[in-house]
Amino acid sequence: MGHLSLRDPHVELQKRLDKNPIGAPATEELFEILRLRFSDEEAQIGARMPMTPAPLALLSRRTGEAPERLEAKLDRMAEKGLVLDFETKGRRFFMLAPTVIGFFEFTFMRLHKDLPNKKLADLLSVYMHDDTFAHNAFRGDTQIGRALVHEKALSDDVRAEILPYEQTSEILKKAELRAVGLCYCRHKAEHHGTPCKKPMETCTTLNENAEWVIRRGYGREVSAEEALDIAARTRDERMVHIGDNVKNNVSYICHCCGCCCGQLSAISRNGIRNAVHTSNYMAGVDAKKCKACGRCVKSCPVMAIEIKATGFGEASARVDEEMCLGCGVCNVTCKNGAMNMTPRAKRVFTPEDNMDRLVRAAVERGTIHHMLFDDPDSVSSRGMNLALGVLLALPPAKQLLAIEQVKSTFVKTIVGAARKRAEAGSARAESG
Repeated sequence: MGHLSLRDPHVELQKRLDKNPIGAPATEELFEILRLRFSDEEAQIGARMPMTPAPLALLSRRTGEAPERLEAKLDRMAEKGLVLDFETKGRRFFMLAPTVIGFFEFTFMRLHKDLPNKKLADLLSVYMHDDTFAHNAFRGDTQIGRALVHEKALSDDVRAEILPYEQTSEILKKAELRAVGLCYCRHKAEHHGTPCKKPMETCTTLNENAEWVIRRGYGREVSAEEALDIAARTRDERMVHIGDNVKNNVSYICHCCGCCCGQLSAISRNGIRNAVHTSNYMAGVDAKKCKACGRCVKSCPVMAIEIKATGFGEASARVDEEMCLGCGVCNVTCKNGAMNMTPRAKRVFTPEDNMDRLVRAAVERGTIHHMLFDDPDSVSSRGMNLALGVLLALPPAKQLLAIEQVKSTFVKTIVGAARKRAEAGSARAESG
């Protein structure tokens, strides 16, 4: 990187992106991607944007640009998928899109005729499959996505116990708005020269995120019925449903194949076993029904199944329980009824919402201070208040870890005050 000037706006942009919990490790490929997607001026603006959504007035102060002119530039960046924008209570807020899930995906969620798509596909394929990015993006315990079990893979008695946030069908039906766009992974693979035969228009975005996707032209609005049809079709195509790793206000459901998906390939190619949170179910084998045909082995997206000899001249499928996503693809594939899904002995933890997930990931990855103190003007901002609220709800061990990272009297004081209030409330309850 020695040839890159410290004044290069794309270097400053990379540093800004790297403060996000998902990260953006500096490589030649990344800088080339940034230069193809961001003009020098756009990189300068992006490098000055806070980590949390910010109003136009704050961004105007940070960039030194008049609000009207800056708003027009931010609008163009949003059209390009570089900035996320939304309005609440009559005020517009803007946020720099992270690498993932962010402007990497928006590069191929629609066809940009003005971009060198083949070159970008090649660069993104190298960068995202490289160990440096993968191990950085998926470090820690809290990940972006979680596997959603194919509901028809569950027996009636097991299905009766499944919770709404675990069901693709319930998530899609309860969403206030739904959009579908091109699958970034398979569209990128097509331009890279490694096309996939799985369906392309499957990337499903929900609720507020769907509004942005529709408004900015990265997808089209679909009904609950069409969204459910896409889910059923991709299930039959032996694809994995990976949803936003939250219980409430789920923002997306991906319909993934093992050959193209960046999250699944992080497991099978980079050996990062926890790159996707598992569902609360696990595949098992009925050895009496298994014919050792190998269909489940070929269909498993993370190579968690193999055929093992069980005796003289006999063999059966065997599931690696530590690798199994609990997606149910093997059950869909098996023609002999030998693959079954059963509840895991211990339930998998799922964050309440996106702020909860983001704060937990930031604590684990040592980037919480970038979220809390990224901008001196944002101490009383909505984003700051939300982040602190989630921080106070973390388990004591993670609170202490966050305090150690931030090394701030401010955070120590707030956490200490919250504990004193809780202790005082408990004491009053006992005395009452």
